[in-house]
Amino acid sequence: MRHVKAILLIIALALVSSALAETRSVTVTVPSQDGSAVPVSIDLLSVRNAIGADFTFDWANLRVTVGDAPVAFQIDDVDLNGRVSAGDELGFLATGDATIEVSDTALEAVAFDAGLEVASSGGDTGDTHVITSLSGNGFTVEVAPEGLARITGYGDTEGVLAAELGILRFSGFPDSTWWANQEYGPHEEYTTLEAGGMRHVQTQVLPAGPARVVVVSEYASDRFVGLTQRVVTRVYQSGDVDVSNSVRFGGYSDMMKLQSMATNMVSQVDPDAQHVLPVFRRLIWADQLGVSAEEYFSERGAVHDVDGSPVIAFNSNDNLTPLYWGAAYIFASAEPWRAGVSESLGLAVIESAHATPEIADDYDEWLSGNTWVFESQEFRTGVFKWTADEFGTYAATEDITLNEPNHHLPGDTAEFRLTYSVRAISDVDDAVRQARSLQAAIAGVALE
Repeated sequence: MRHVKAILLIIALALVSSALAETRSVTVTVPSQDGSAVPVSIDLLSVRNAIGADFTFDWANLRVTVGDAPVAFQIDDVDLNGRVSAGDELGFLATGDATIEVSDTALEAVAFDAGLEVASSGGDTGDTHVITSLSGNGFTVEVAPEGLARITGYGDTEGVLAAELGILRFSGFPDSTWWANQEYGPHEEYTTLEAGGMRHVQTQVLPAGPARVVVVSEYASDRFVGLTQRVVTRVYQSGDVDVSNSVRFGGYSDMMKLQSMATNMVSQVDPDAQHVLPVFRRLIWADQLGVSAEEYFSERGAVHDVDGSPVIAFNSNDNLTPLYWGAAYIFASAEPWRAGVSESLGLAVIESAHATPEIADDYDEWLSGNTWVFESQEFRTGVFKWTADEFGTYAATEDITLNEPNHHLPGDTAEFRLTYSVRAISDVDDAVRQARSLQAAIAGVALE
């Protein structure tokens, strides 16, 4: 009888515990227009704040669903401190709005098969890591010993489809004494991998999860003292590479350029690859000529209509006889997306911005922020402060302050967030439709 009472007591306690168990959930808006998978990455601090700091739970008791279907997810140690903490990230792929639910009681453990595999090989300069999607789409990404990624395969195509994702181009006056005597000293320009540019501090490739592999690379400049760069590269098995490029100033710096880049988008595997993008909201060359950006490119045979809306499209090796200098475009507004497109290979690599900057009315203010450049197969997003002598010969630009660097104080930061996606396409029109839809979905991901 005593044994029966004990069993009943245990059952009663279990029922009470179950009744007292509580869950909380938050919604992640994922505006996938065609039901295709969208890469999602949310830092744990944002999840914690959305759930509510008053609700106690263990991260092991978190689940993700889309509709009512469970979704494979992972938590990555992005801050590299060896434990689950605020700077880590929750990552998954979603075909629509997702629900993140947590429980204050222990749930049955879940485990997911890896969606990618990582192979490493040693060399004279360090390990090279090849990340391969296991989804059957032929997507491969190679991470060089210096920590930057390049896309090396998709479908039946093998070769460099995009290179040096997140490489930084920066220039300025490392010996500036401007605050003391308004003297800048000599100008110097580097990229992340150039001698004298950034010193490679470390690269860590985190374990493969069901959705992605995360690579964290850190760099520091010896010439621009206190300038550091942190690149977080998230390789999703769906064919997407989400790159965060974080630049921090630990000292005072006078900078003329600060641009996040990717290079050789499809142009290495197809010399006839097209460079395709929306029509610029602002293009200084057009302003100087008193025409619209669409008219400027139309005169160069580089405007193409897709579903009643114009886009710019031209051979990626053609600089289109620029008004001056050698870039196909410069002093141009940063737009939501652009792409390298190969109709012969049936693929495109799309660069999607997670946020598109507004255009300030004041030219000086606008040029102090992020603009676009396409030159020497470099997709550049960021600050470009050099101005041309021609600025003074056109009424539209005669009042712009010439060659004035951005003055950065200790603690200043610059953040770039761009996703590079490989997609199968039938033609340029199809590539444009997919780029518009994909960028809207990526930029629209939001934790409610």
